[in-house]
Amino acid sequence: MRPTVALASLVVLIAPAGLAAQGPLSALDRRVDSVFTAFSRTSTPGCAVGVDRNGQALVRRAYGMANLESGTPFTVGTISESGSTAKQFVAAGLVMLALDGVLSLGDDVSKWVPEVKGFGKRITVRQLLSHTSGIPDRYALHDVQGRAAGEVDHPNAEVLDIVSHLRDLNFDPGEDYLYSNTGYVVAVAVLERASGKSLQAFTDERIFRPLGMTSTRWREDHRVVVPGRAAAYGGTAATGFRNDHPFTRVFGSGGLLLTVDDFLRWSNAFQTGEGRWGAIRDSLSAVVRLNDGTAITYGLGVTTDAWRGVRRVSHTGSTGGYRAALYRFPQQAVSVALLCNIGAANPGGLATSVAAIVLGEALEPVRAEAVPAIALAPQALAAIVGRYHSPRTEEAMILEVRNDQLVDSLSGMVLVPWEADRFHVRGAQAEVLVTRDGARPGLRTTAPAARANDFVRVESPDRSAAALAAYAGTYRSPELDAAFTFVVRDGALTLDRGWRGSARLGALYRDGFTMPGGEILRFTRDARGRVTGFVLWAGRVRHLRFDRAPTS
Repeated sequence: MRPTVALASLVVLIAPAGLAAQGPLSALDRRVDSVFTAFSRTSTPGCAVGVDRNGQALVRRAYGMANLESGTPFTVGTISESGSTAKQFVAAGLVMLALDGVLSLGDDVSKWVPEVKGFGKRITVRQLLSHTSGIPDRYALHDVQGRAAGEVDHPNAEVLDIVSHLRDLNFDPGEDYLYSNTGYVVAVAVLERASGKSLQAFTDERIFRPLGMTSTRWREDHRVVVPGRAAAYGGTAATGFRNDHPFTRVFGSGGLLLTVDDFLRWSNAFQTGEGRWGAIRDSLSAVVRLNDGTAITYGLGVTTDAWRGVRRVSHTGSTGGYRAALYRFPQQAVSVALLCNIGAANPGGLATSVAAIVLGEALEPVRAEAVPAIALAPQALAAIVGRYHSPRTEEAMILEVRNDQLVDSLSGMVLVPWEADRFHVRGAQAEVLVTRDGARPGLRTTAPAARANDFVRVESPDRSAAALAAYAGTYRSPELDAAFTFVVRDGALTLDRGWRGSARLGALYRDGFTMPGGEILRFTRDARGRVTGFVLWAGRVRHLRFDRAPTS
């Protein structure tokens, strides 16, 4: 049956997914629209983007659908979720309390949250906010427990309970930078206990209402109905979309619901810097240094760096299928805010593309990667080939030669030779240096605004039946109430997950293996060489200890 003329006209009006209702298009609007072509359909989830200059609106555009099931378009007034861009609001709240004299950013966190005393280390509020506390990230901890985020509904109280049982930090406070959502859950507890108010009540009183952010609230309970909220999706148009709603009650590390306009009201308060906002802004973006003096780009809830010659204060976010970004360019008084409801969206890439259009000639030209300085002889590359382990982080590298290039087979990074013992990591601002200790080379990785990391050369794995049998058994983490059981099956060490099935481990080096999800475990031994346990690396979790359970 063919549609009537009236229905056909309606389809034409709806087809641009809300664009027709957004008013006359400027040349700038058209250029911004070109960035979001993939979302400009009624059959896909969507995005909203806003750009302000000097507090005045330059761009307000929306694309795609807020809800595929109801056929609701994404508009600039659609409420979506912030992901980790929410962290700056928690950081700002704690800075406000410091300005009030209620607390100090140098306070020992245990003064407010005694649950962290088990670490036996002094962690400051500032270290929580700058990800230099060493507290392991909750997502990997939930995975180890078999209570993965997205499968189990975790509240903030449960995260604090996990923290209270942990034995080890990833590193001593201030020694390194490693992103930690757990740290921000602890920071919320500091704010609430110091202020005597819930995070929602405090931020509503001190931030949201004063700035006119009338659509903003914390997602304290994901089950609460929020009128105008976009649904969240995973998948692609080719594979089909699926619901990907954040199934969690953890908030503070993320979980802020807001609109593009509210996002920009917040950013514009920092652009003008009126009243206390200037002091808060400066505290959030101030340089943070590690104990060894290394300056990092992460401040308190925001990253501050230089991009194509301009200063940029930014953060991106992702929770479930929600994606977000907030970029501020202080020298140009420009802010870019982005909210999307599809996990395939790259918020940083989209916001950067929009910023490049708006900033134009203020940006330095894009520089191509420099040409490699030298070509190393095959025997020189072969001398570096091998397996390497970082005692500090538990990371590993396996260097091999592929097509006359030195490649880490674990990460896929390609090492381009600049000098005989100096390599550039292709596509990244990082280098790998070969260190010499006798005849055995080691490696040192360096990158701007990051602590160097040393790797030592390790022995190849022993895949013999006797060697693998020594690892078989059950290992427990009392702090997480978790257990892993390993068996030898078909000539490989295998993780036995009961009704979830089994998974083969990959042999990395002597006593080192890769887990199914890319985690690395290193078995530990006593003075007599007997396997006593293992330590786990899982990205944002380091040195998580498991003890071998006695055999009955």
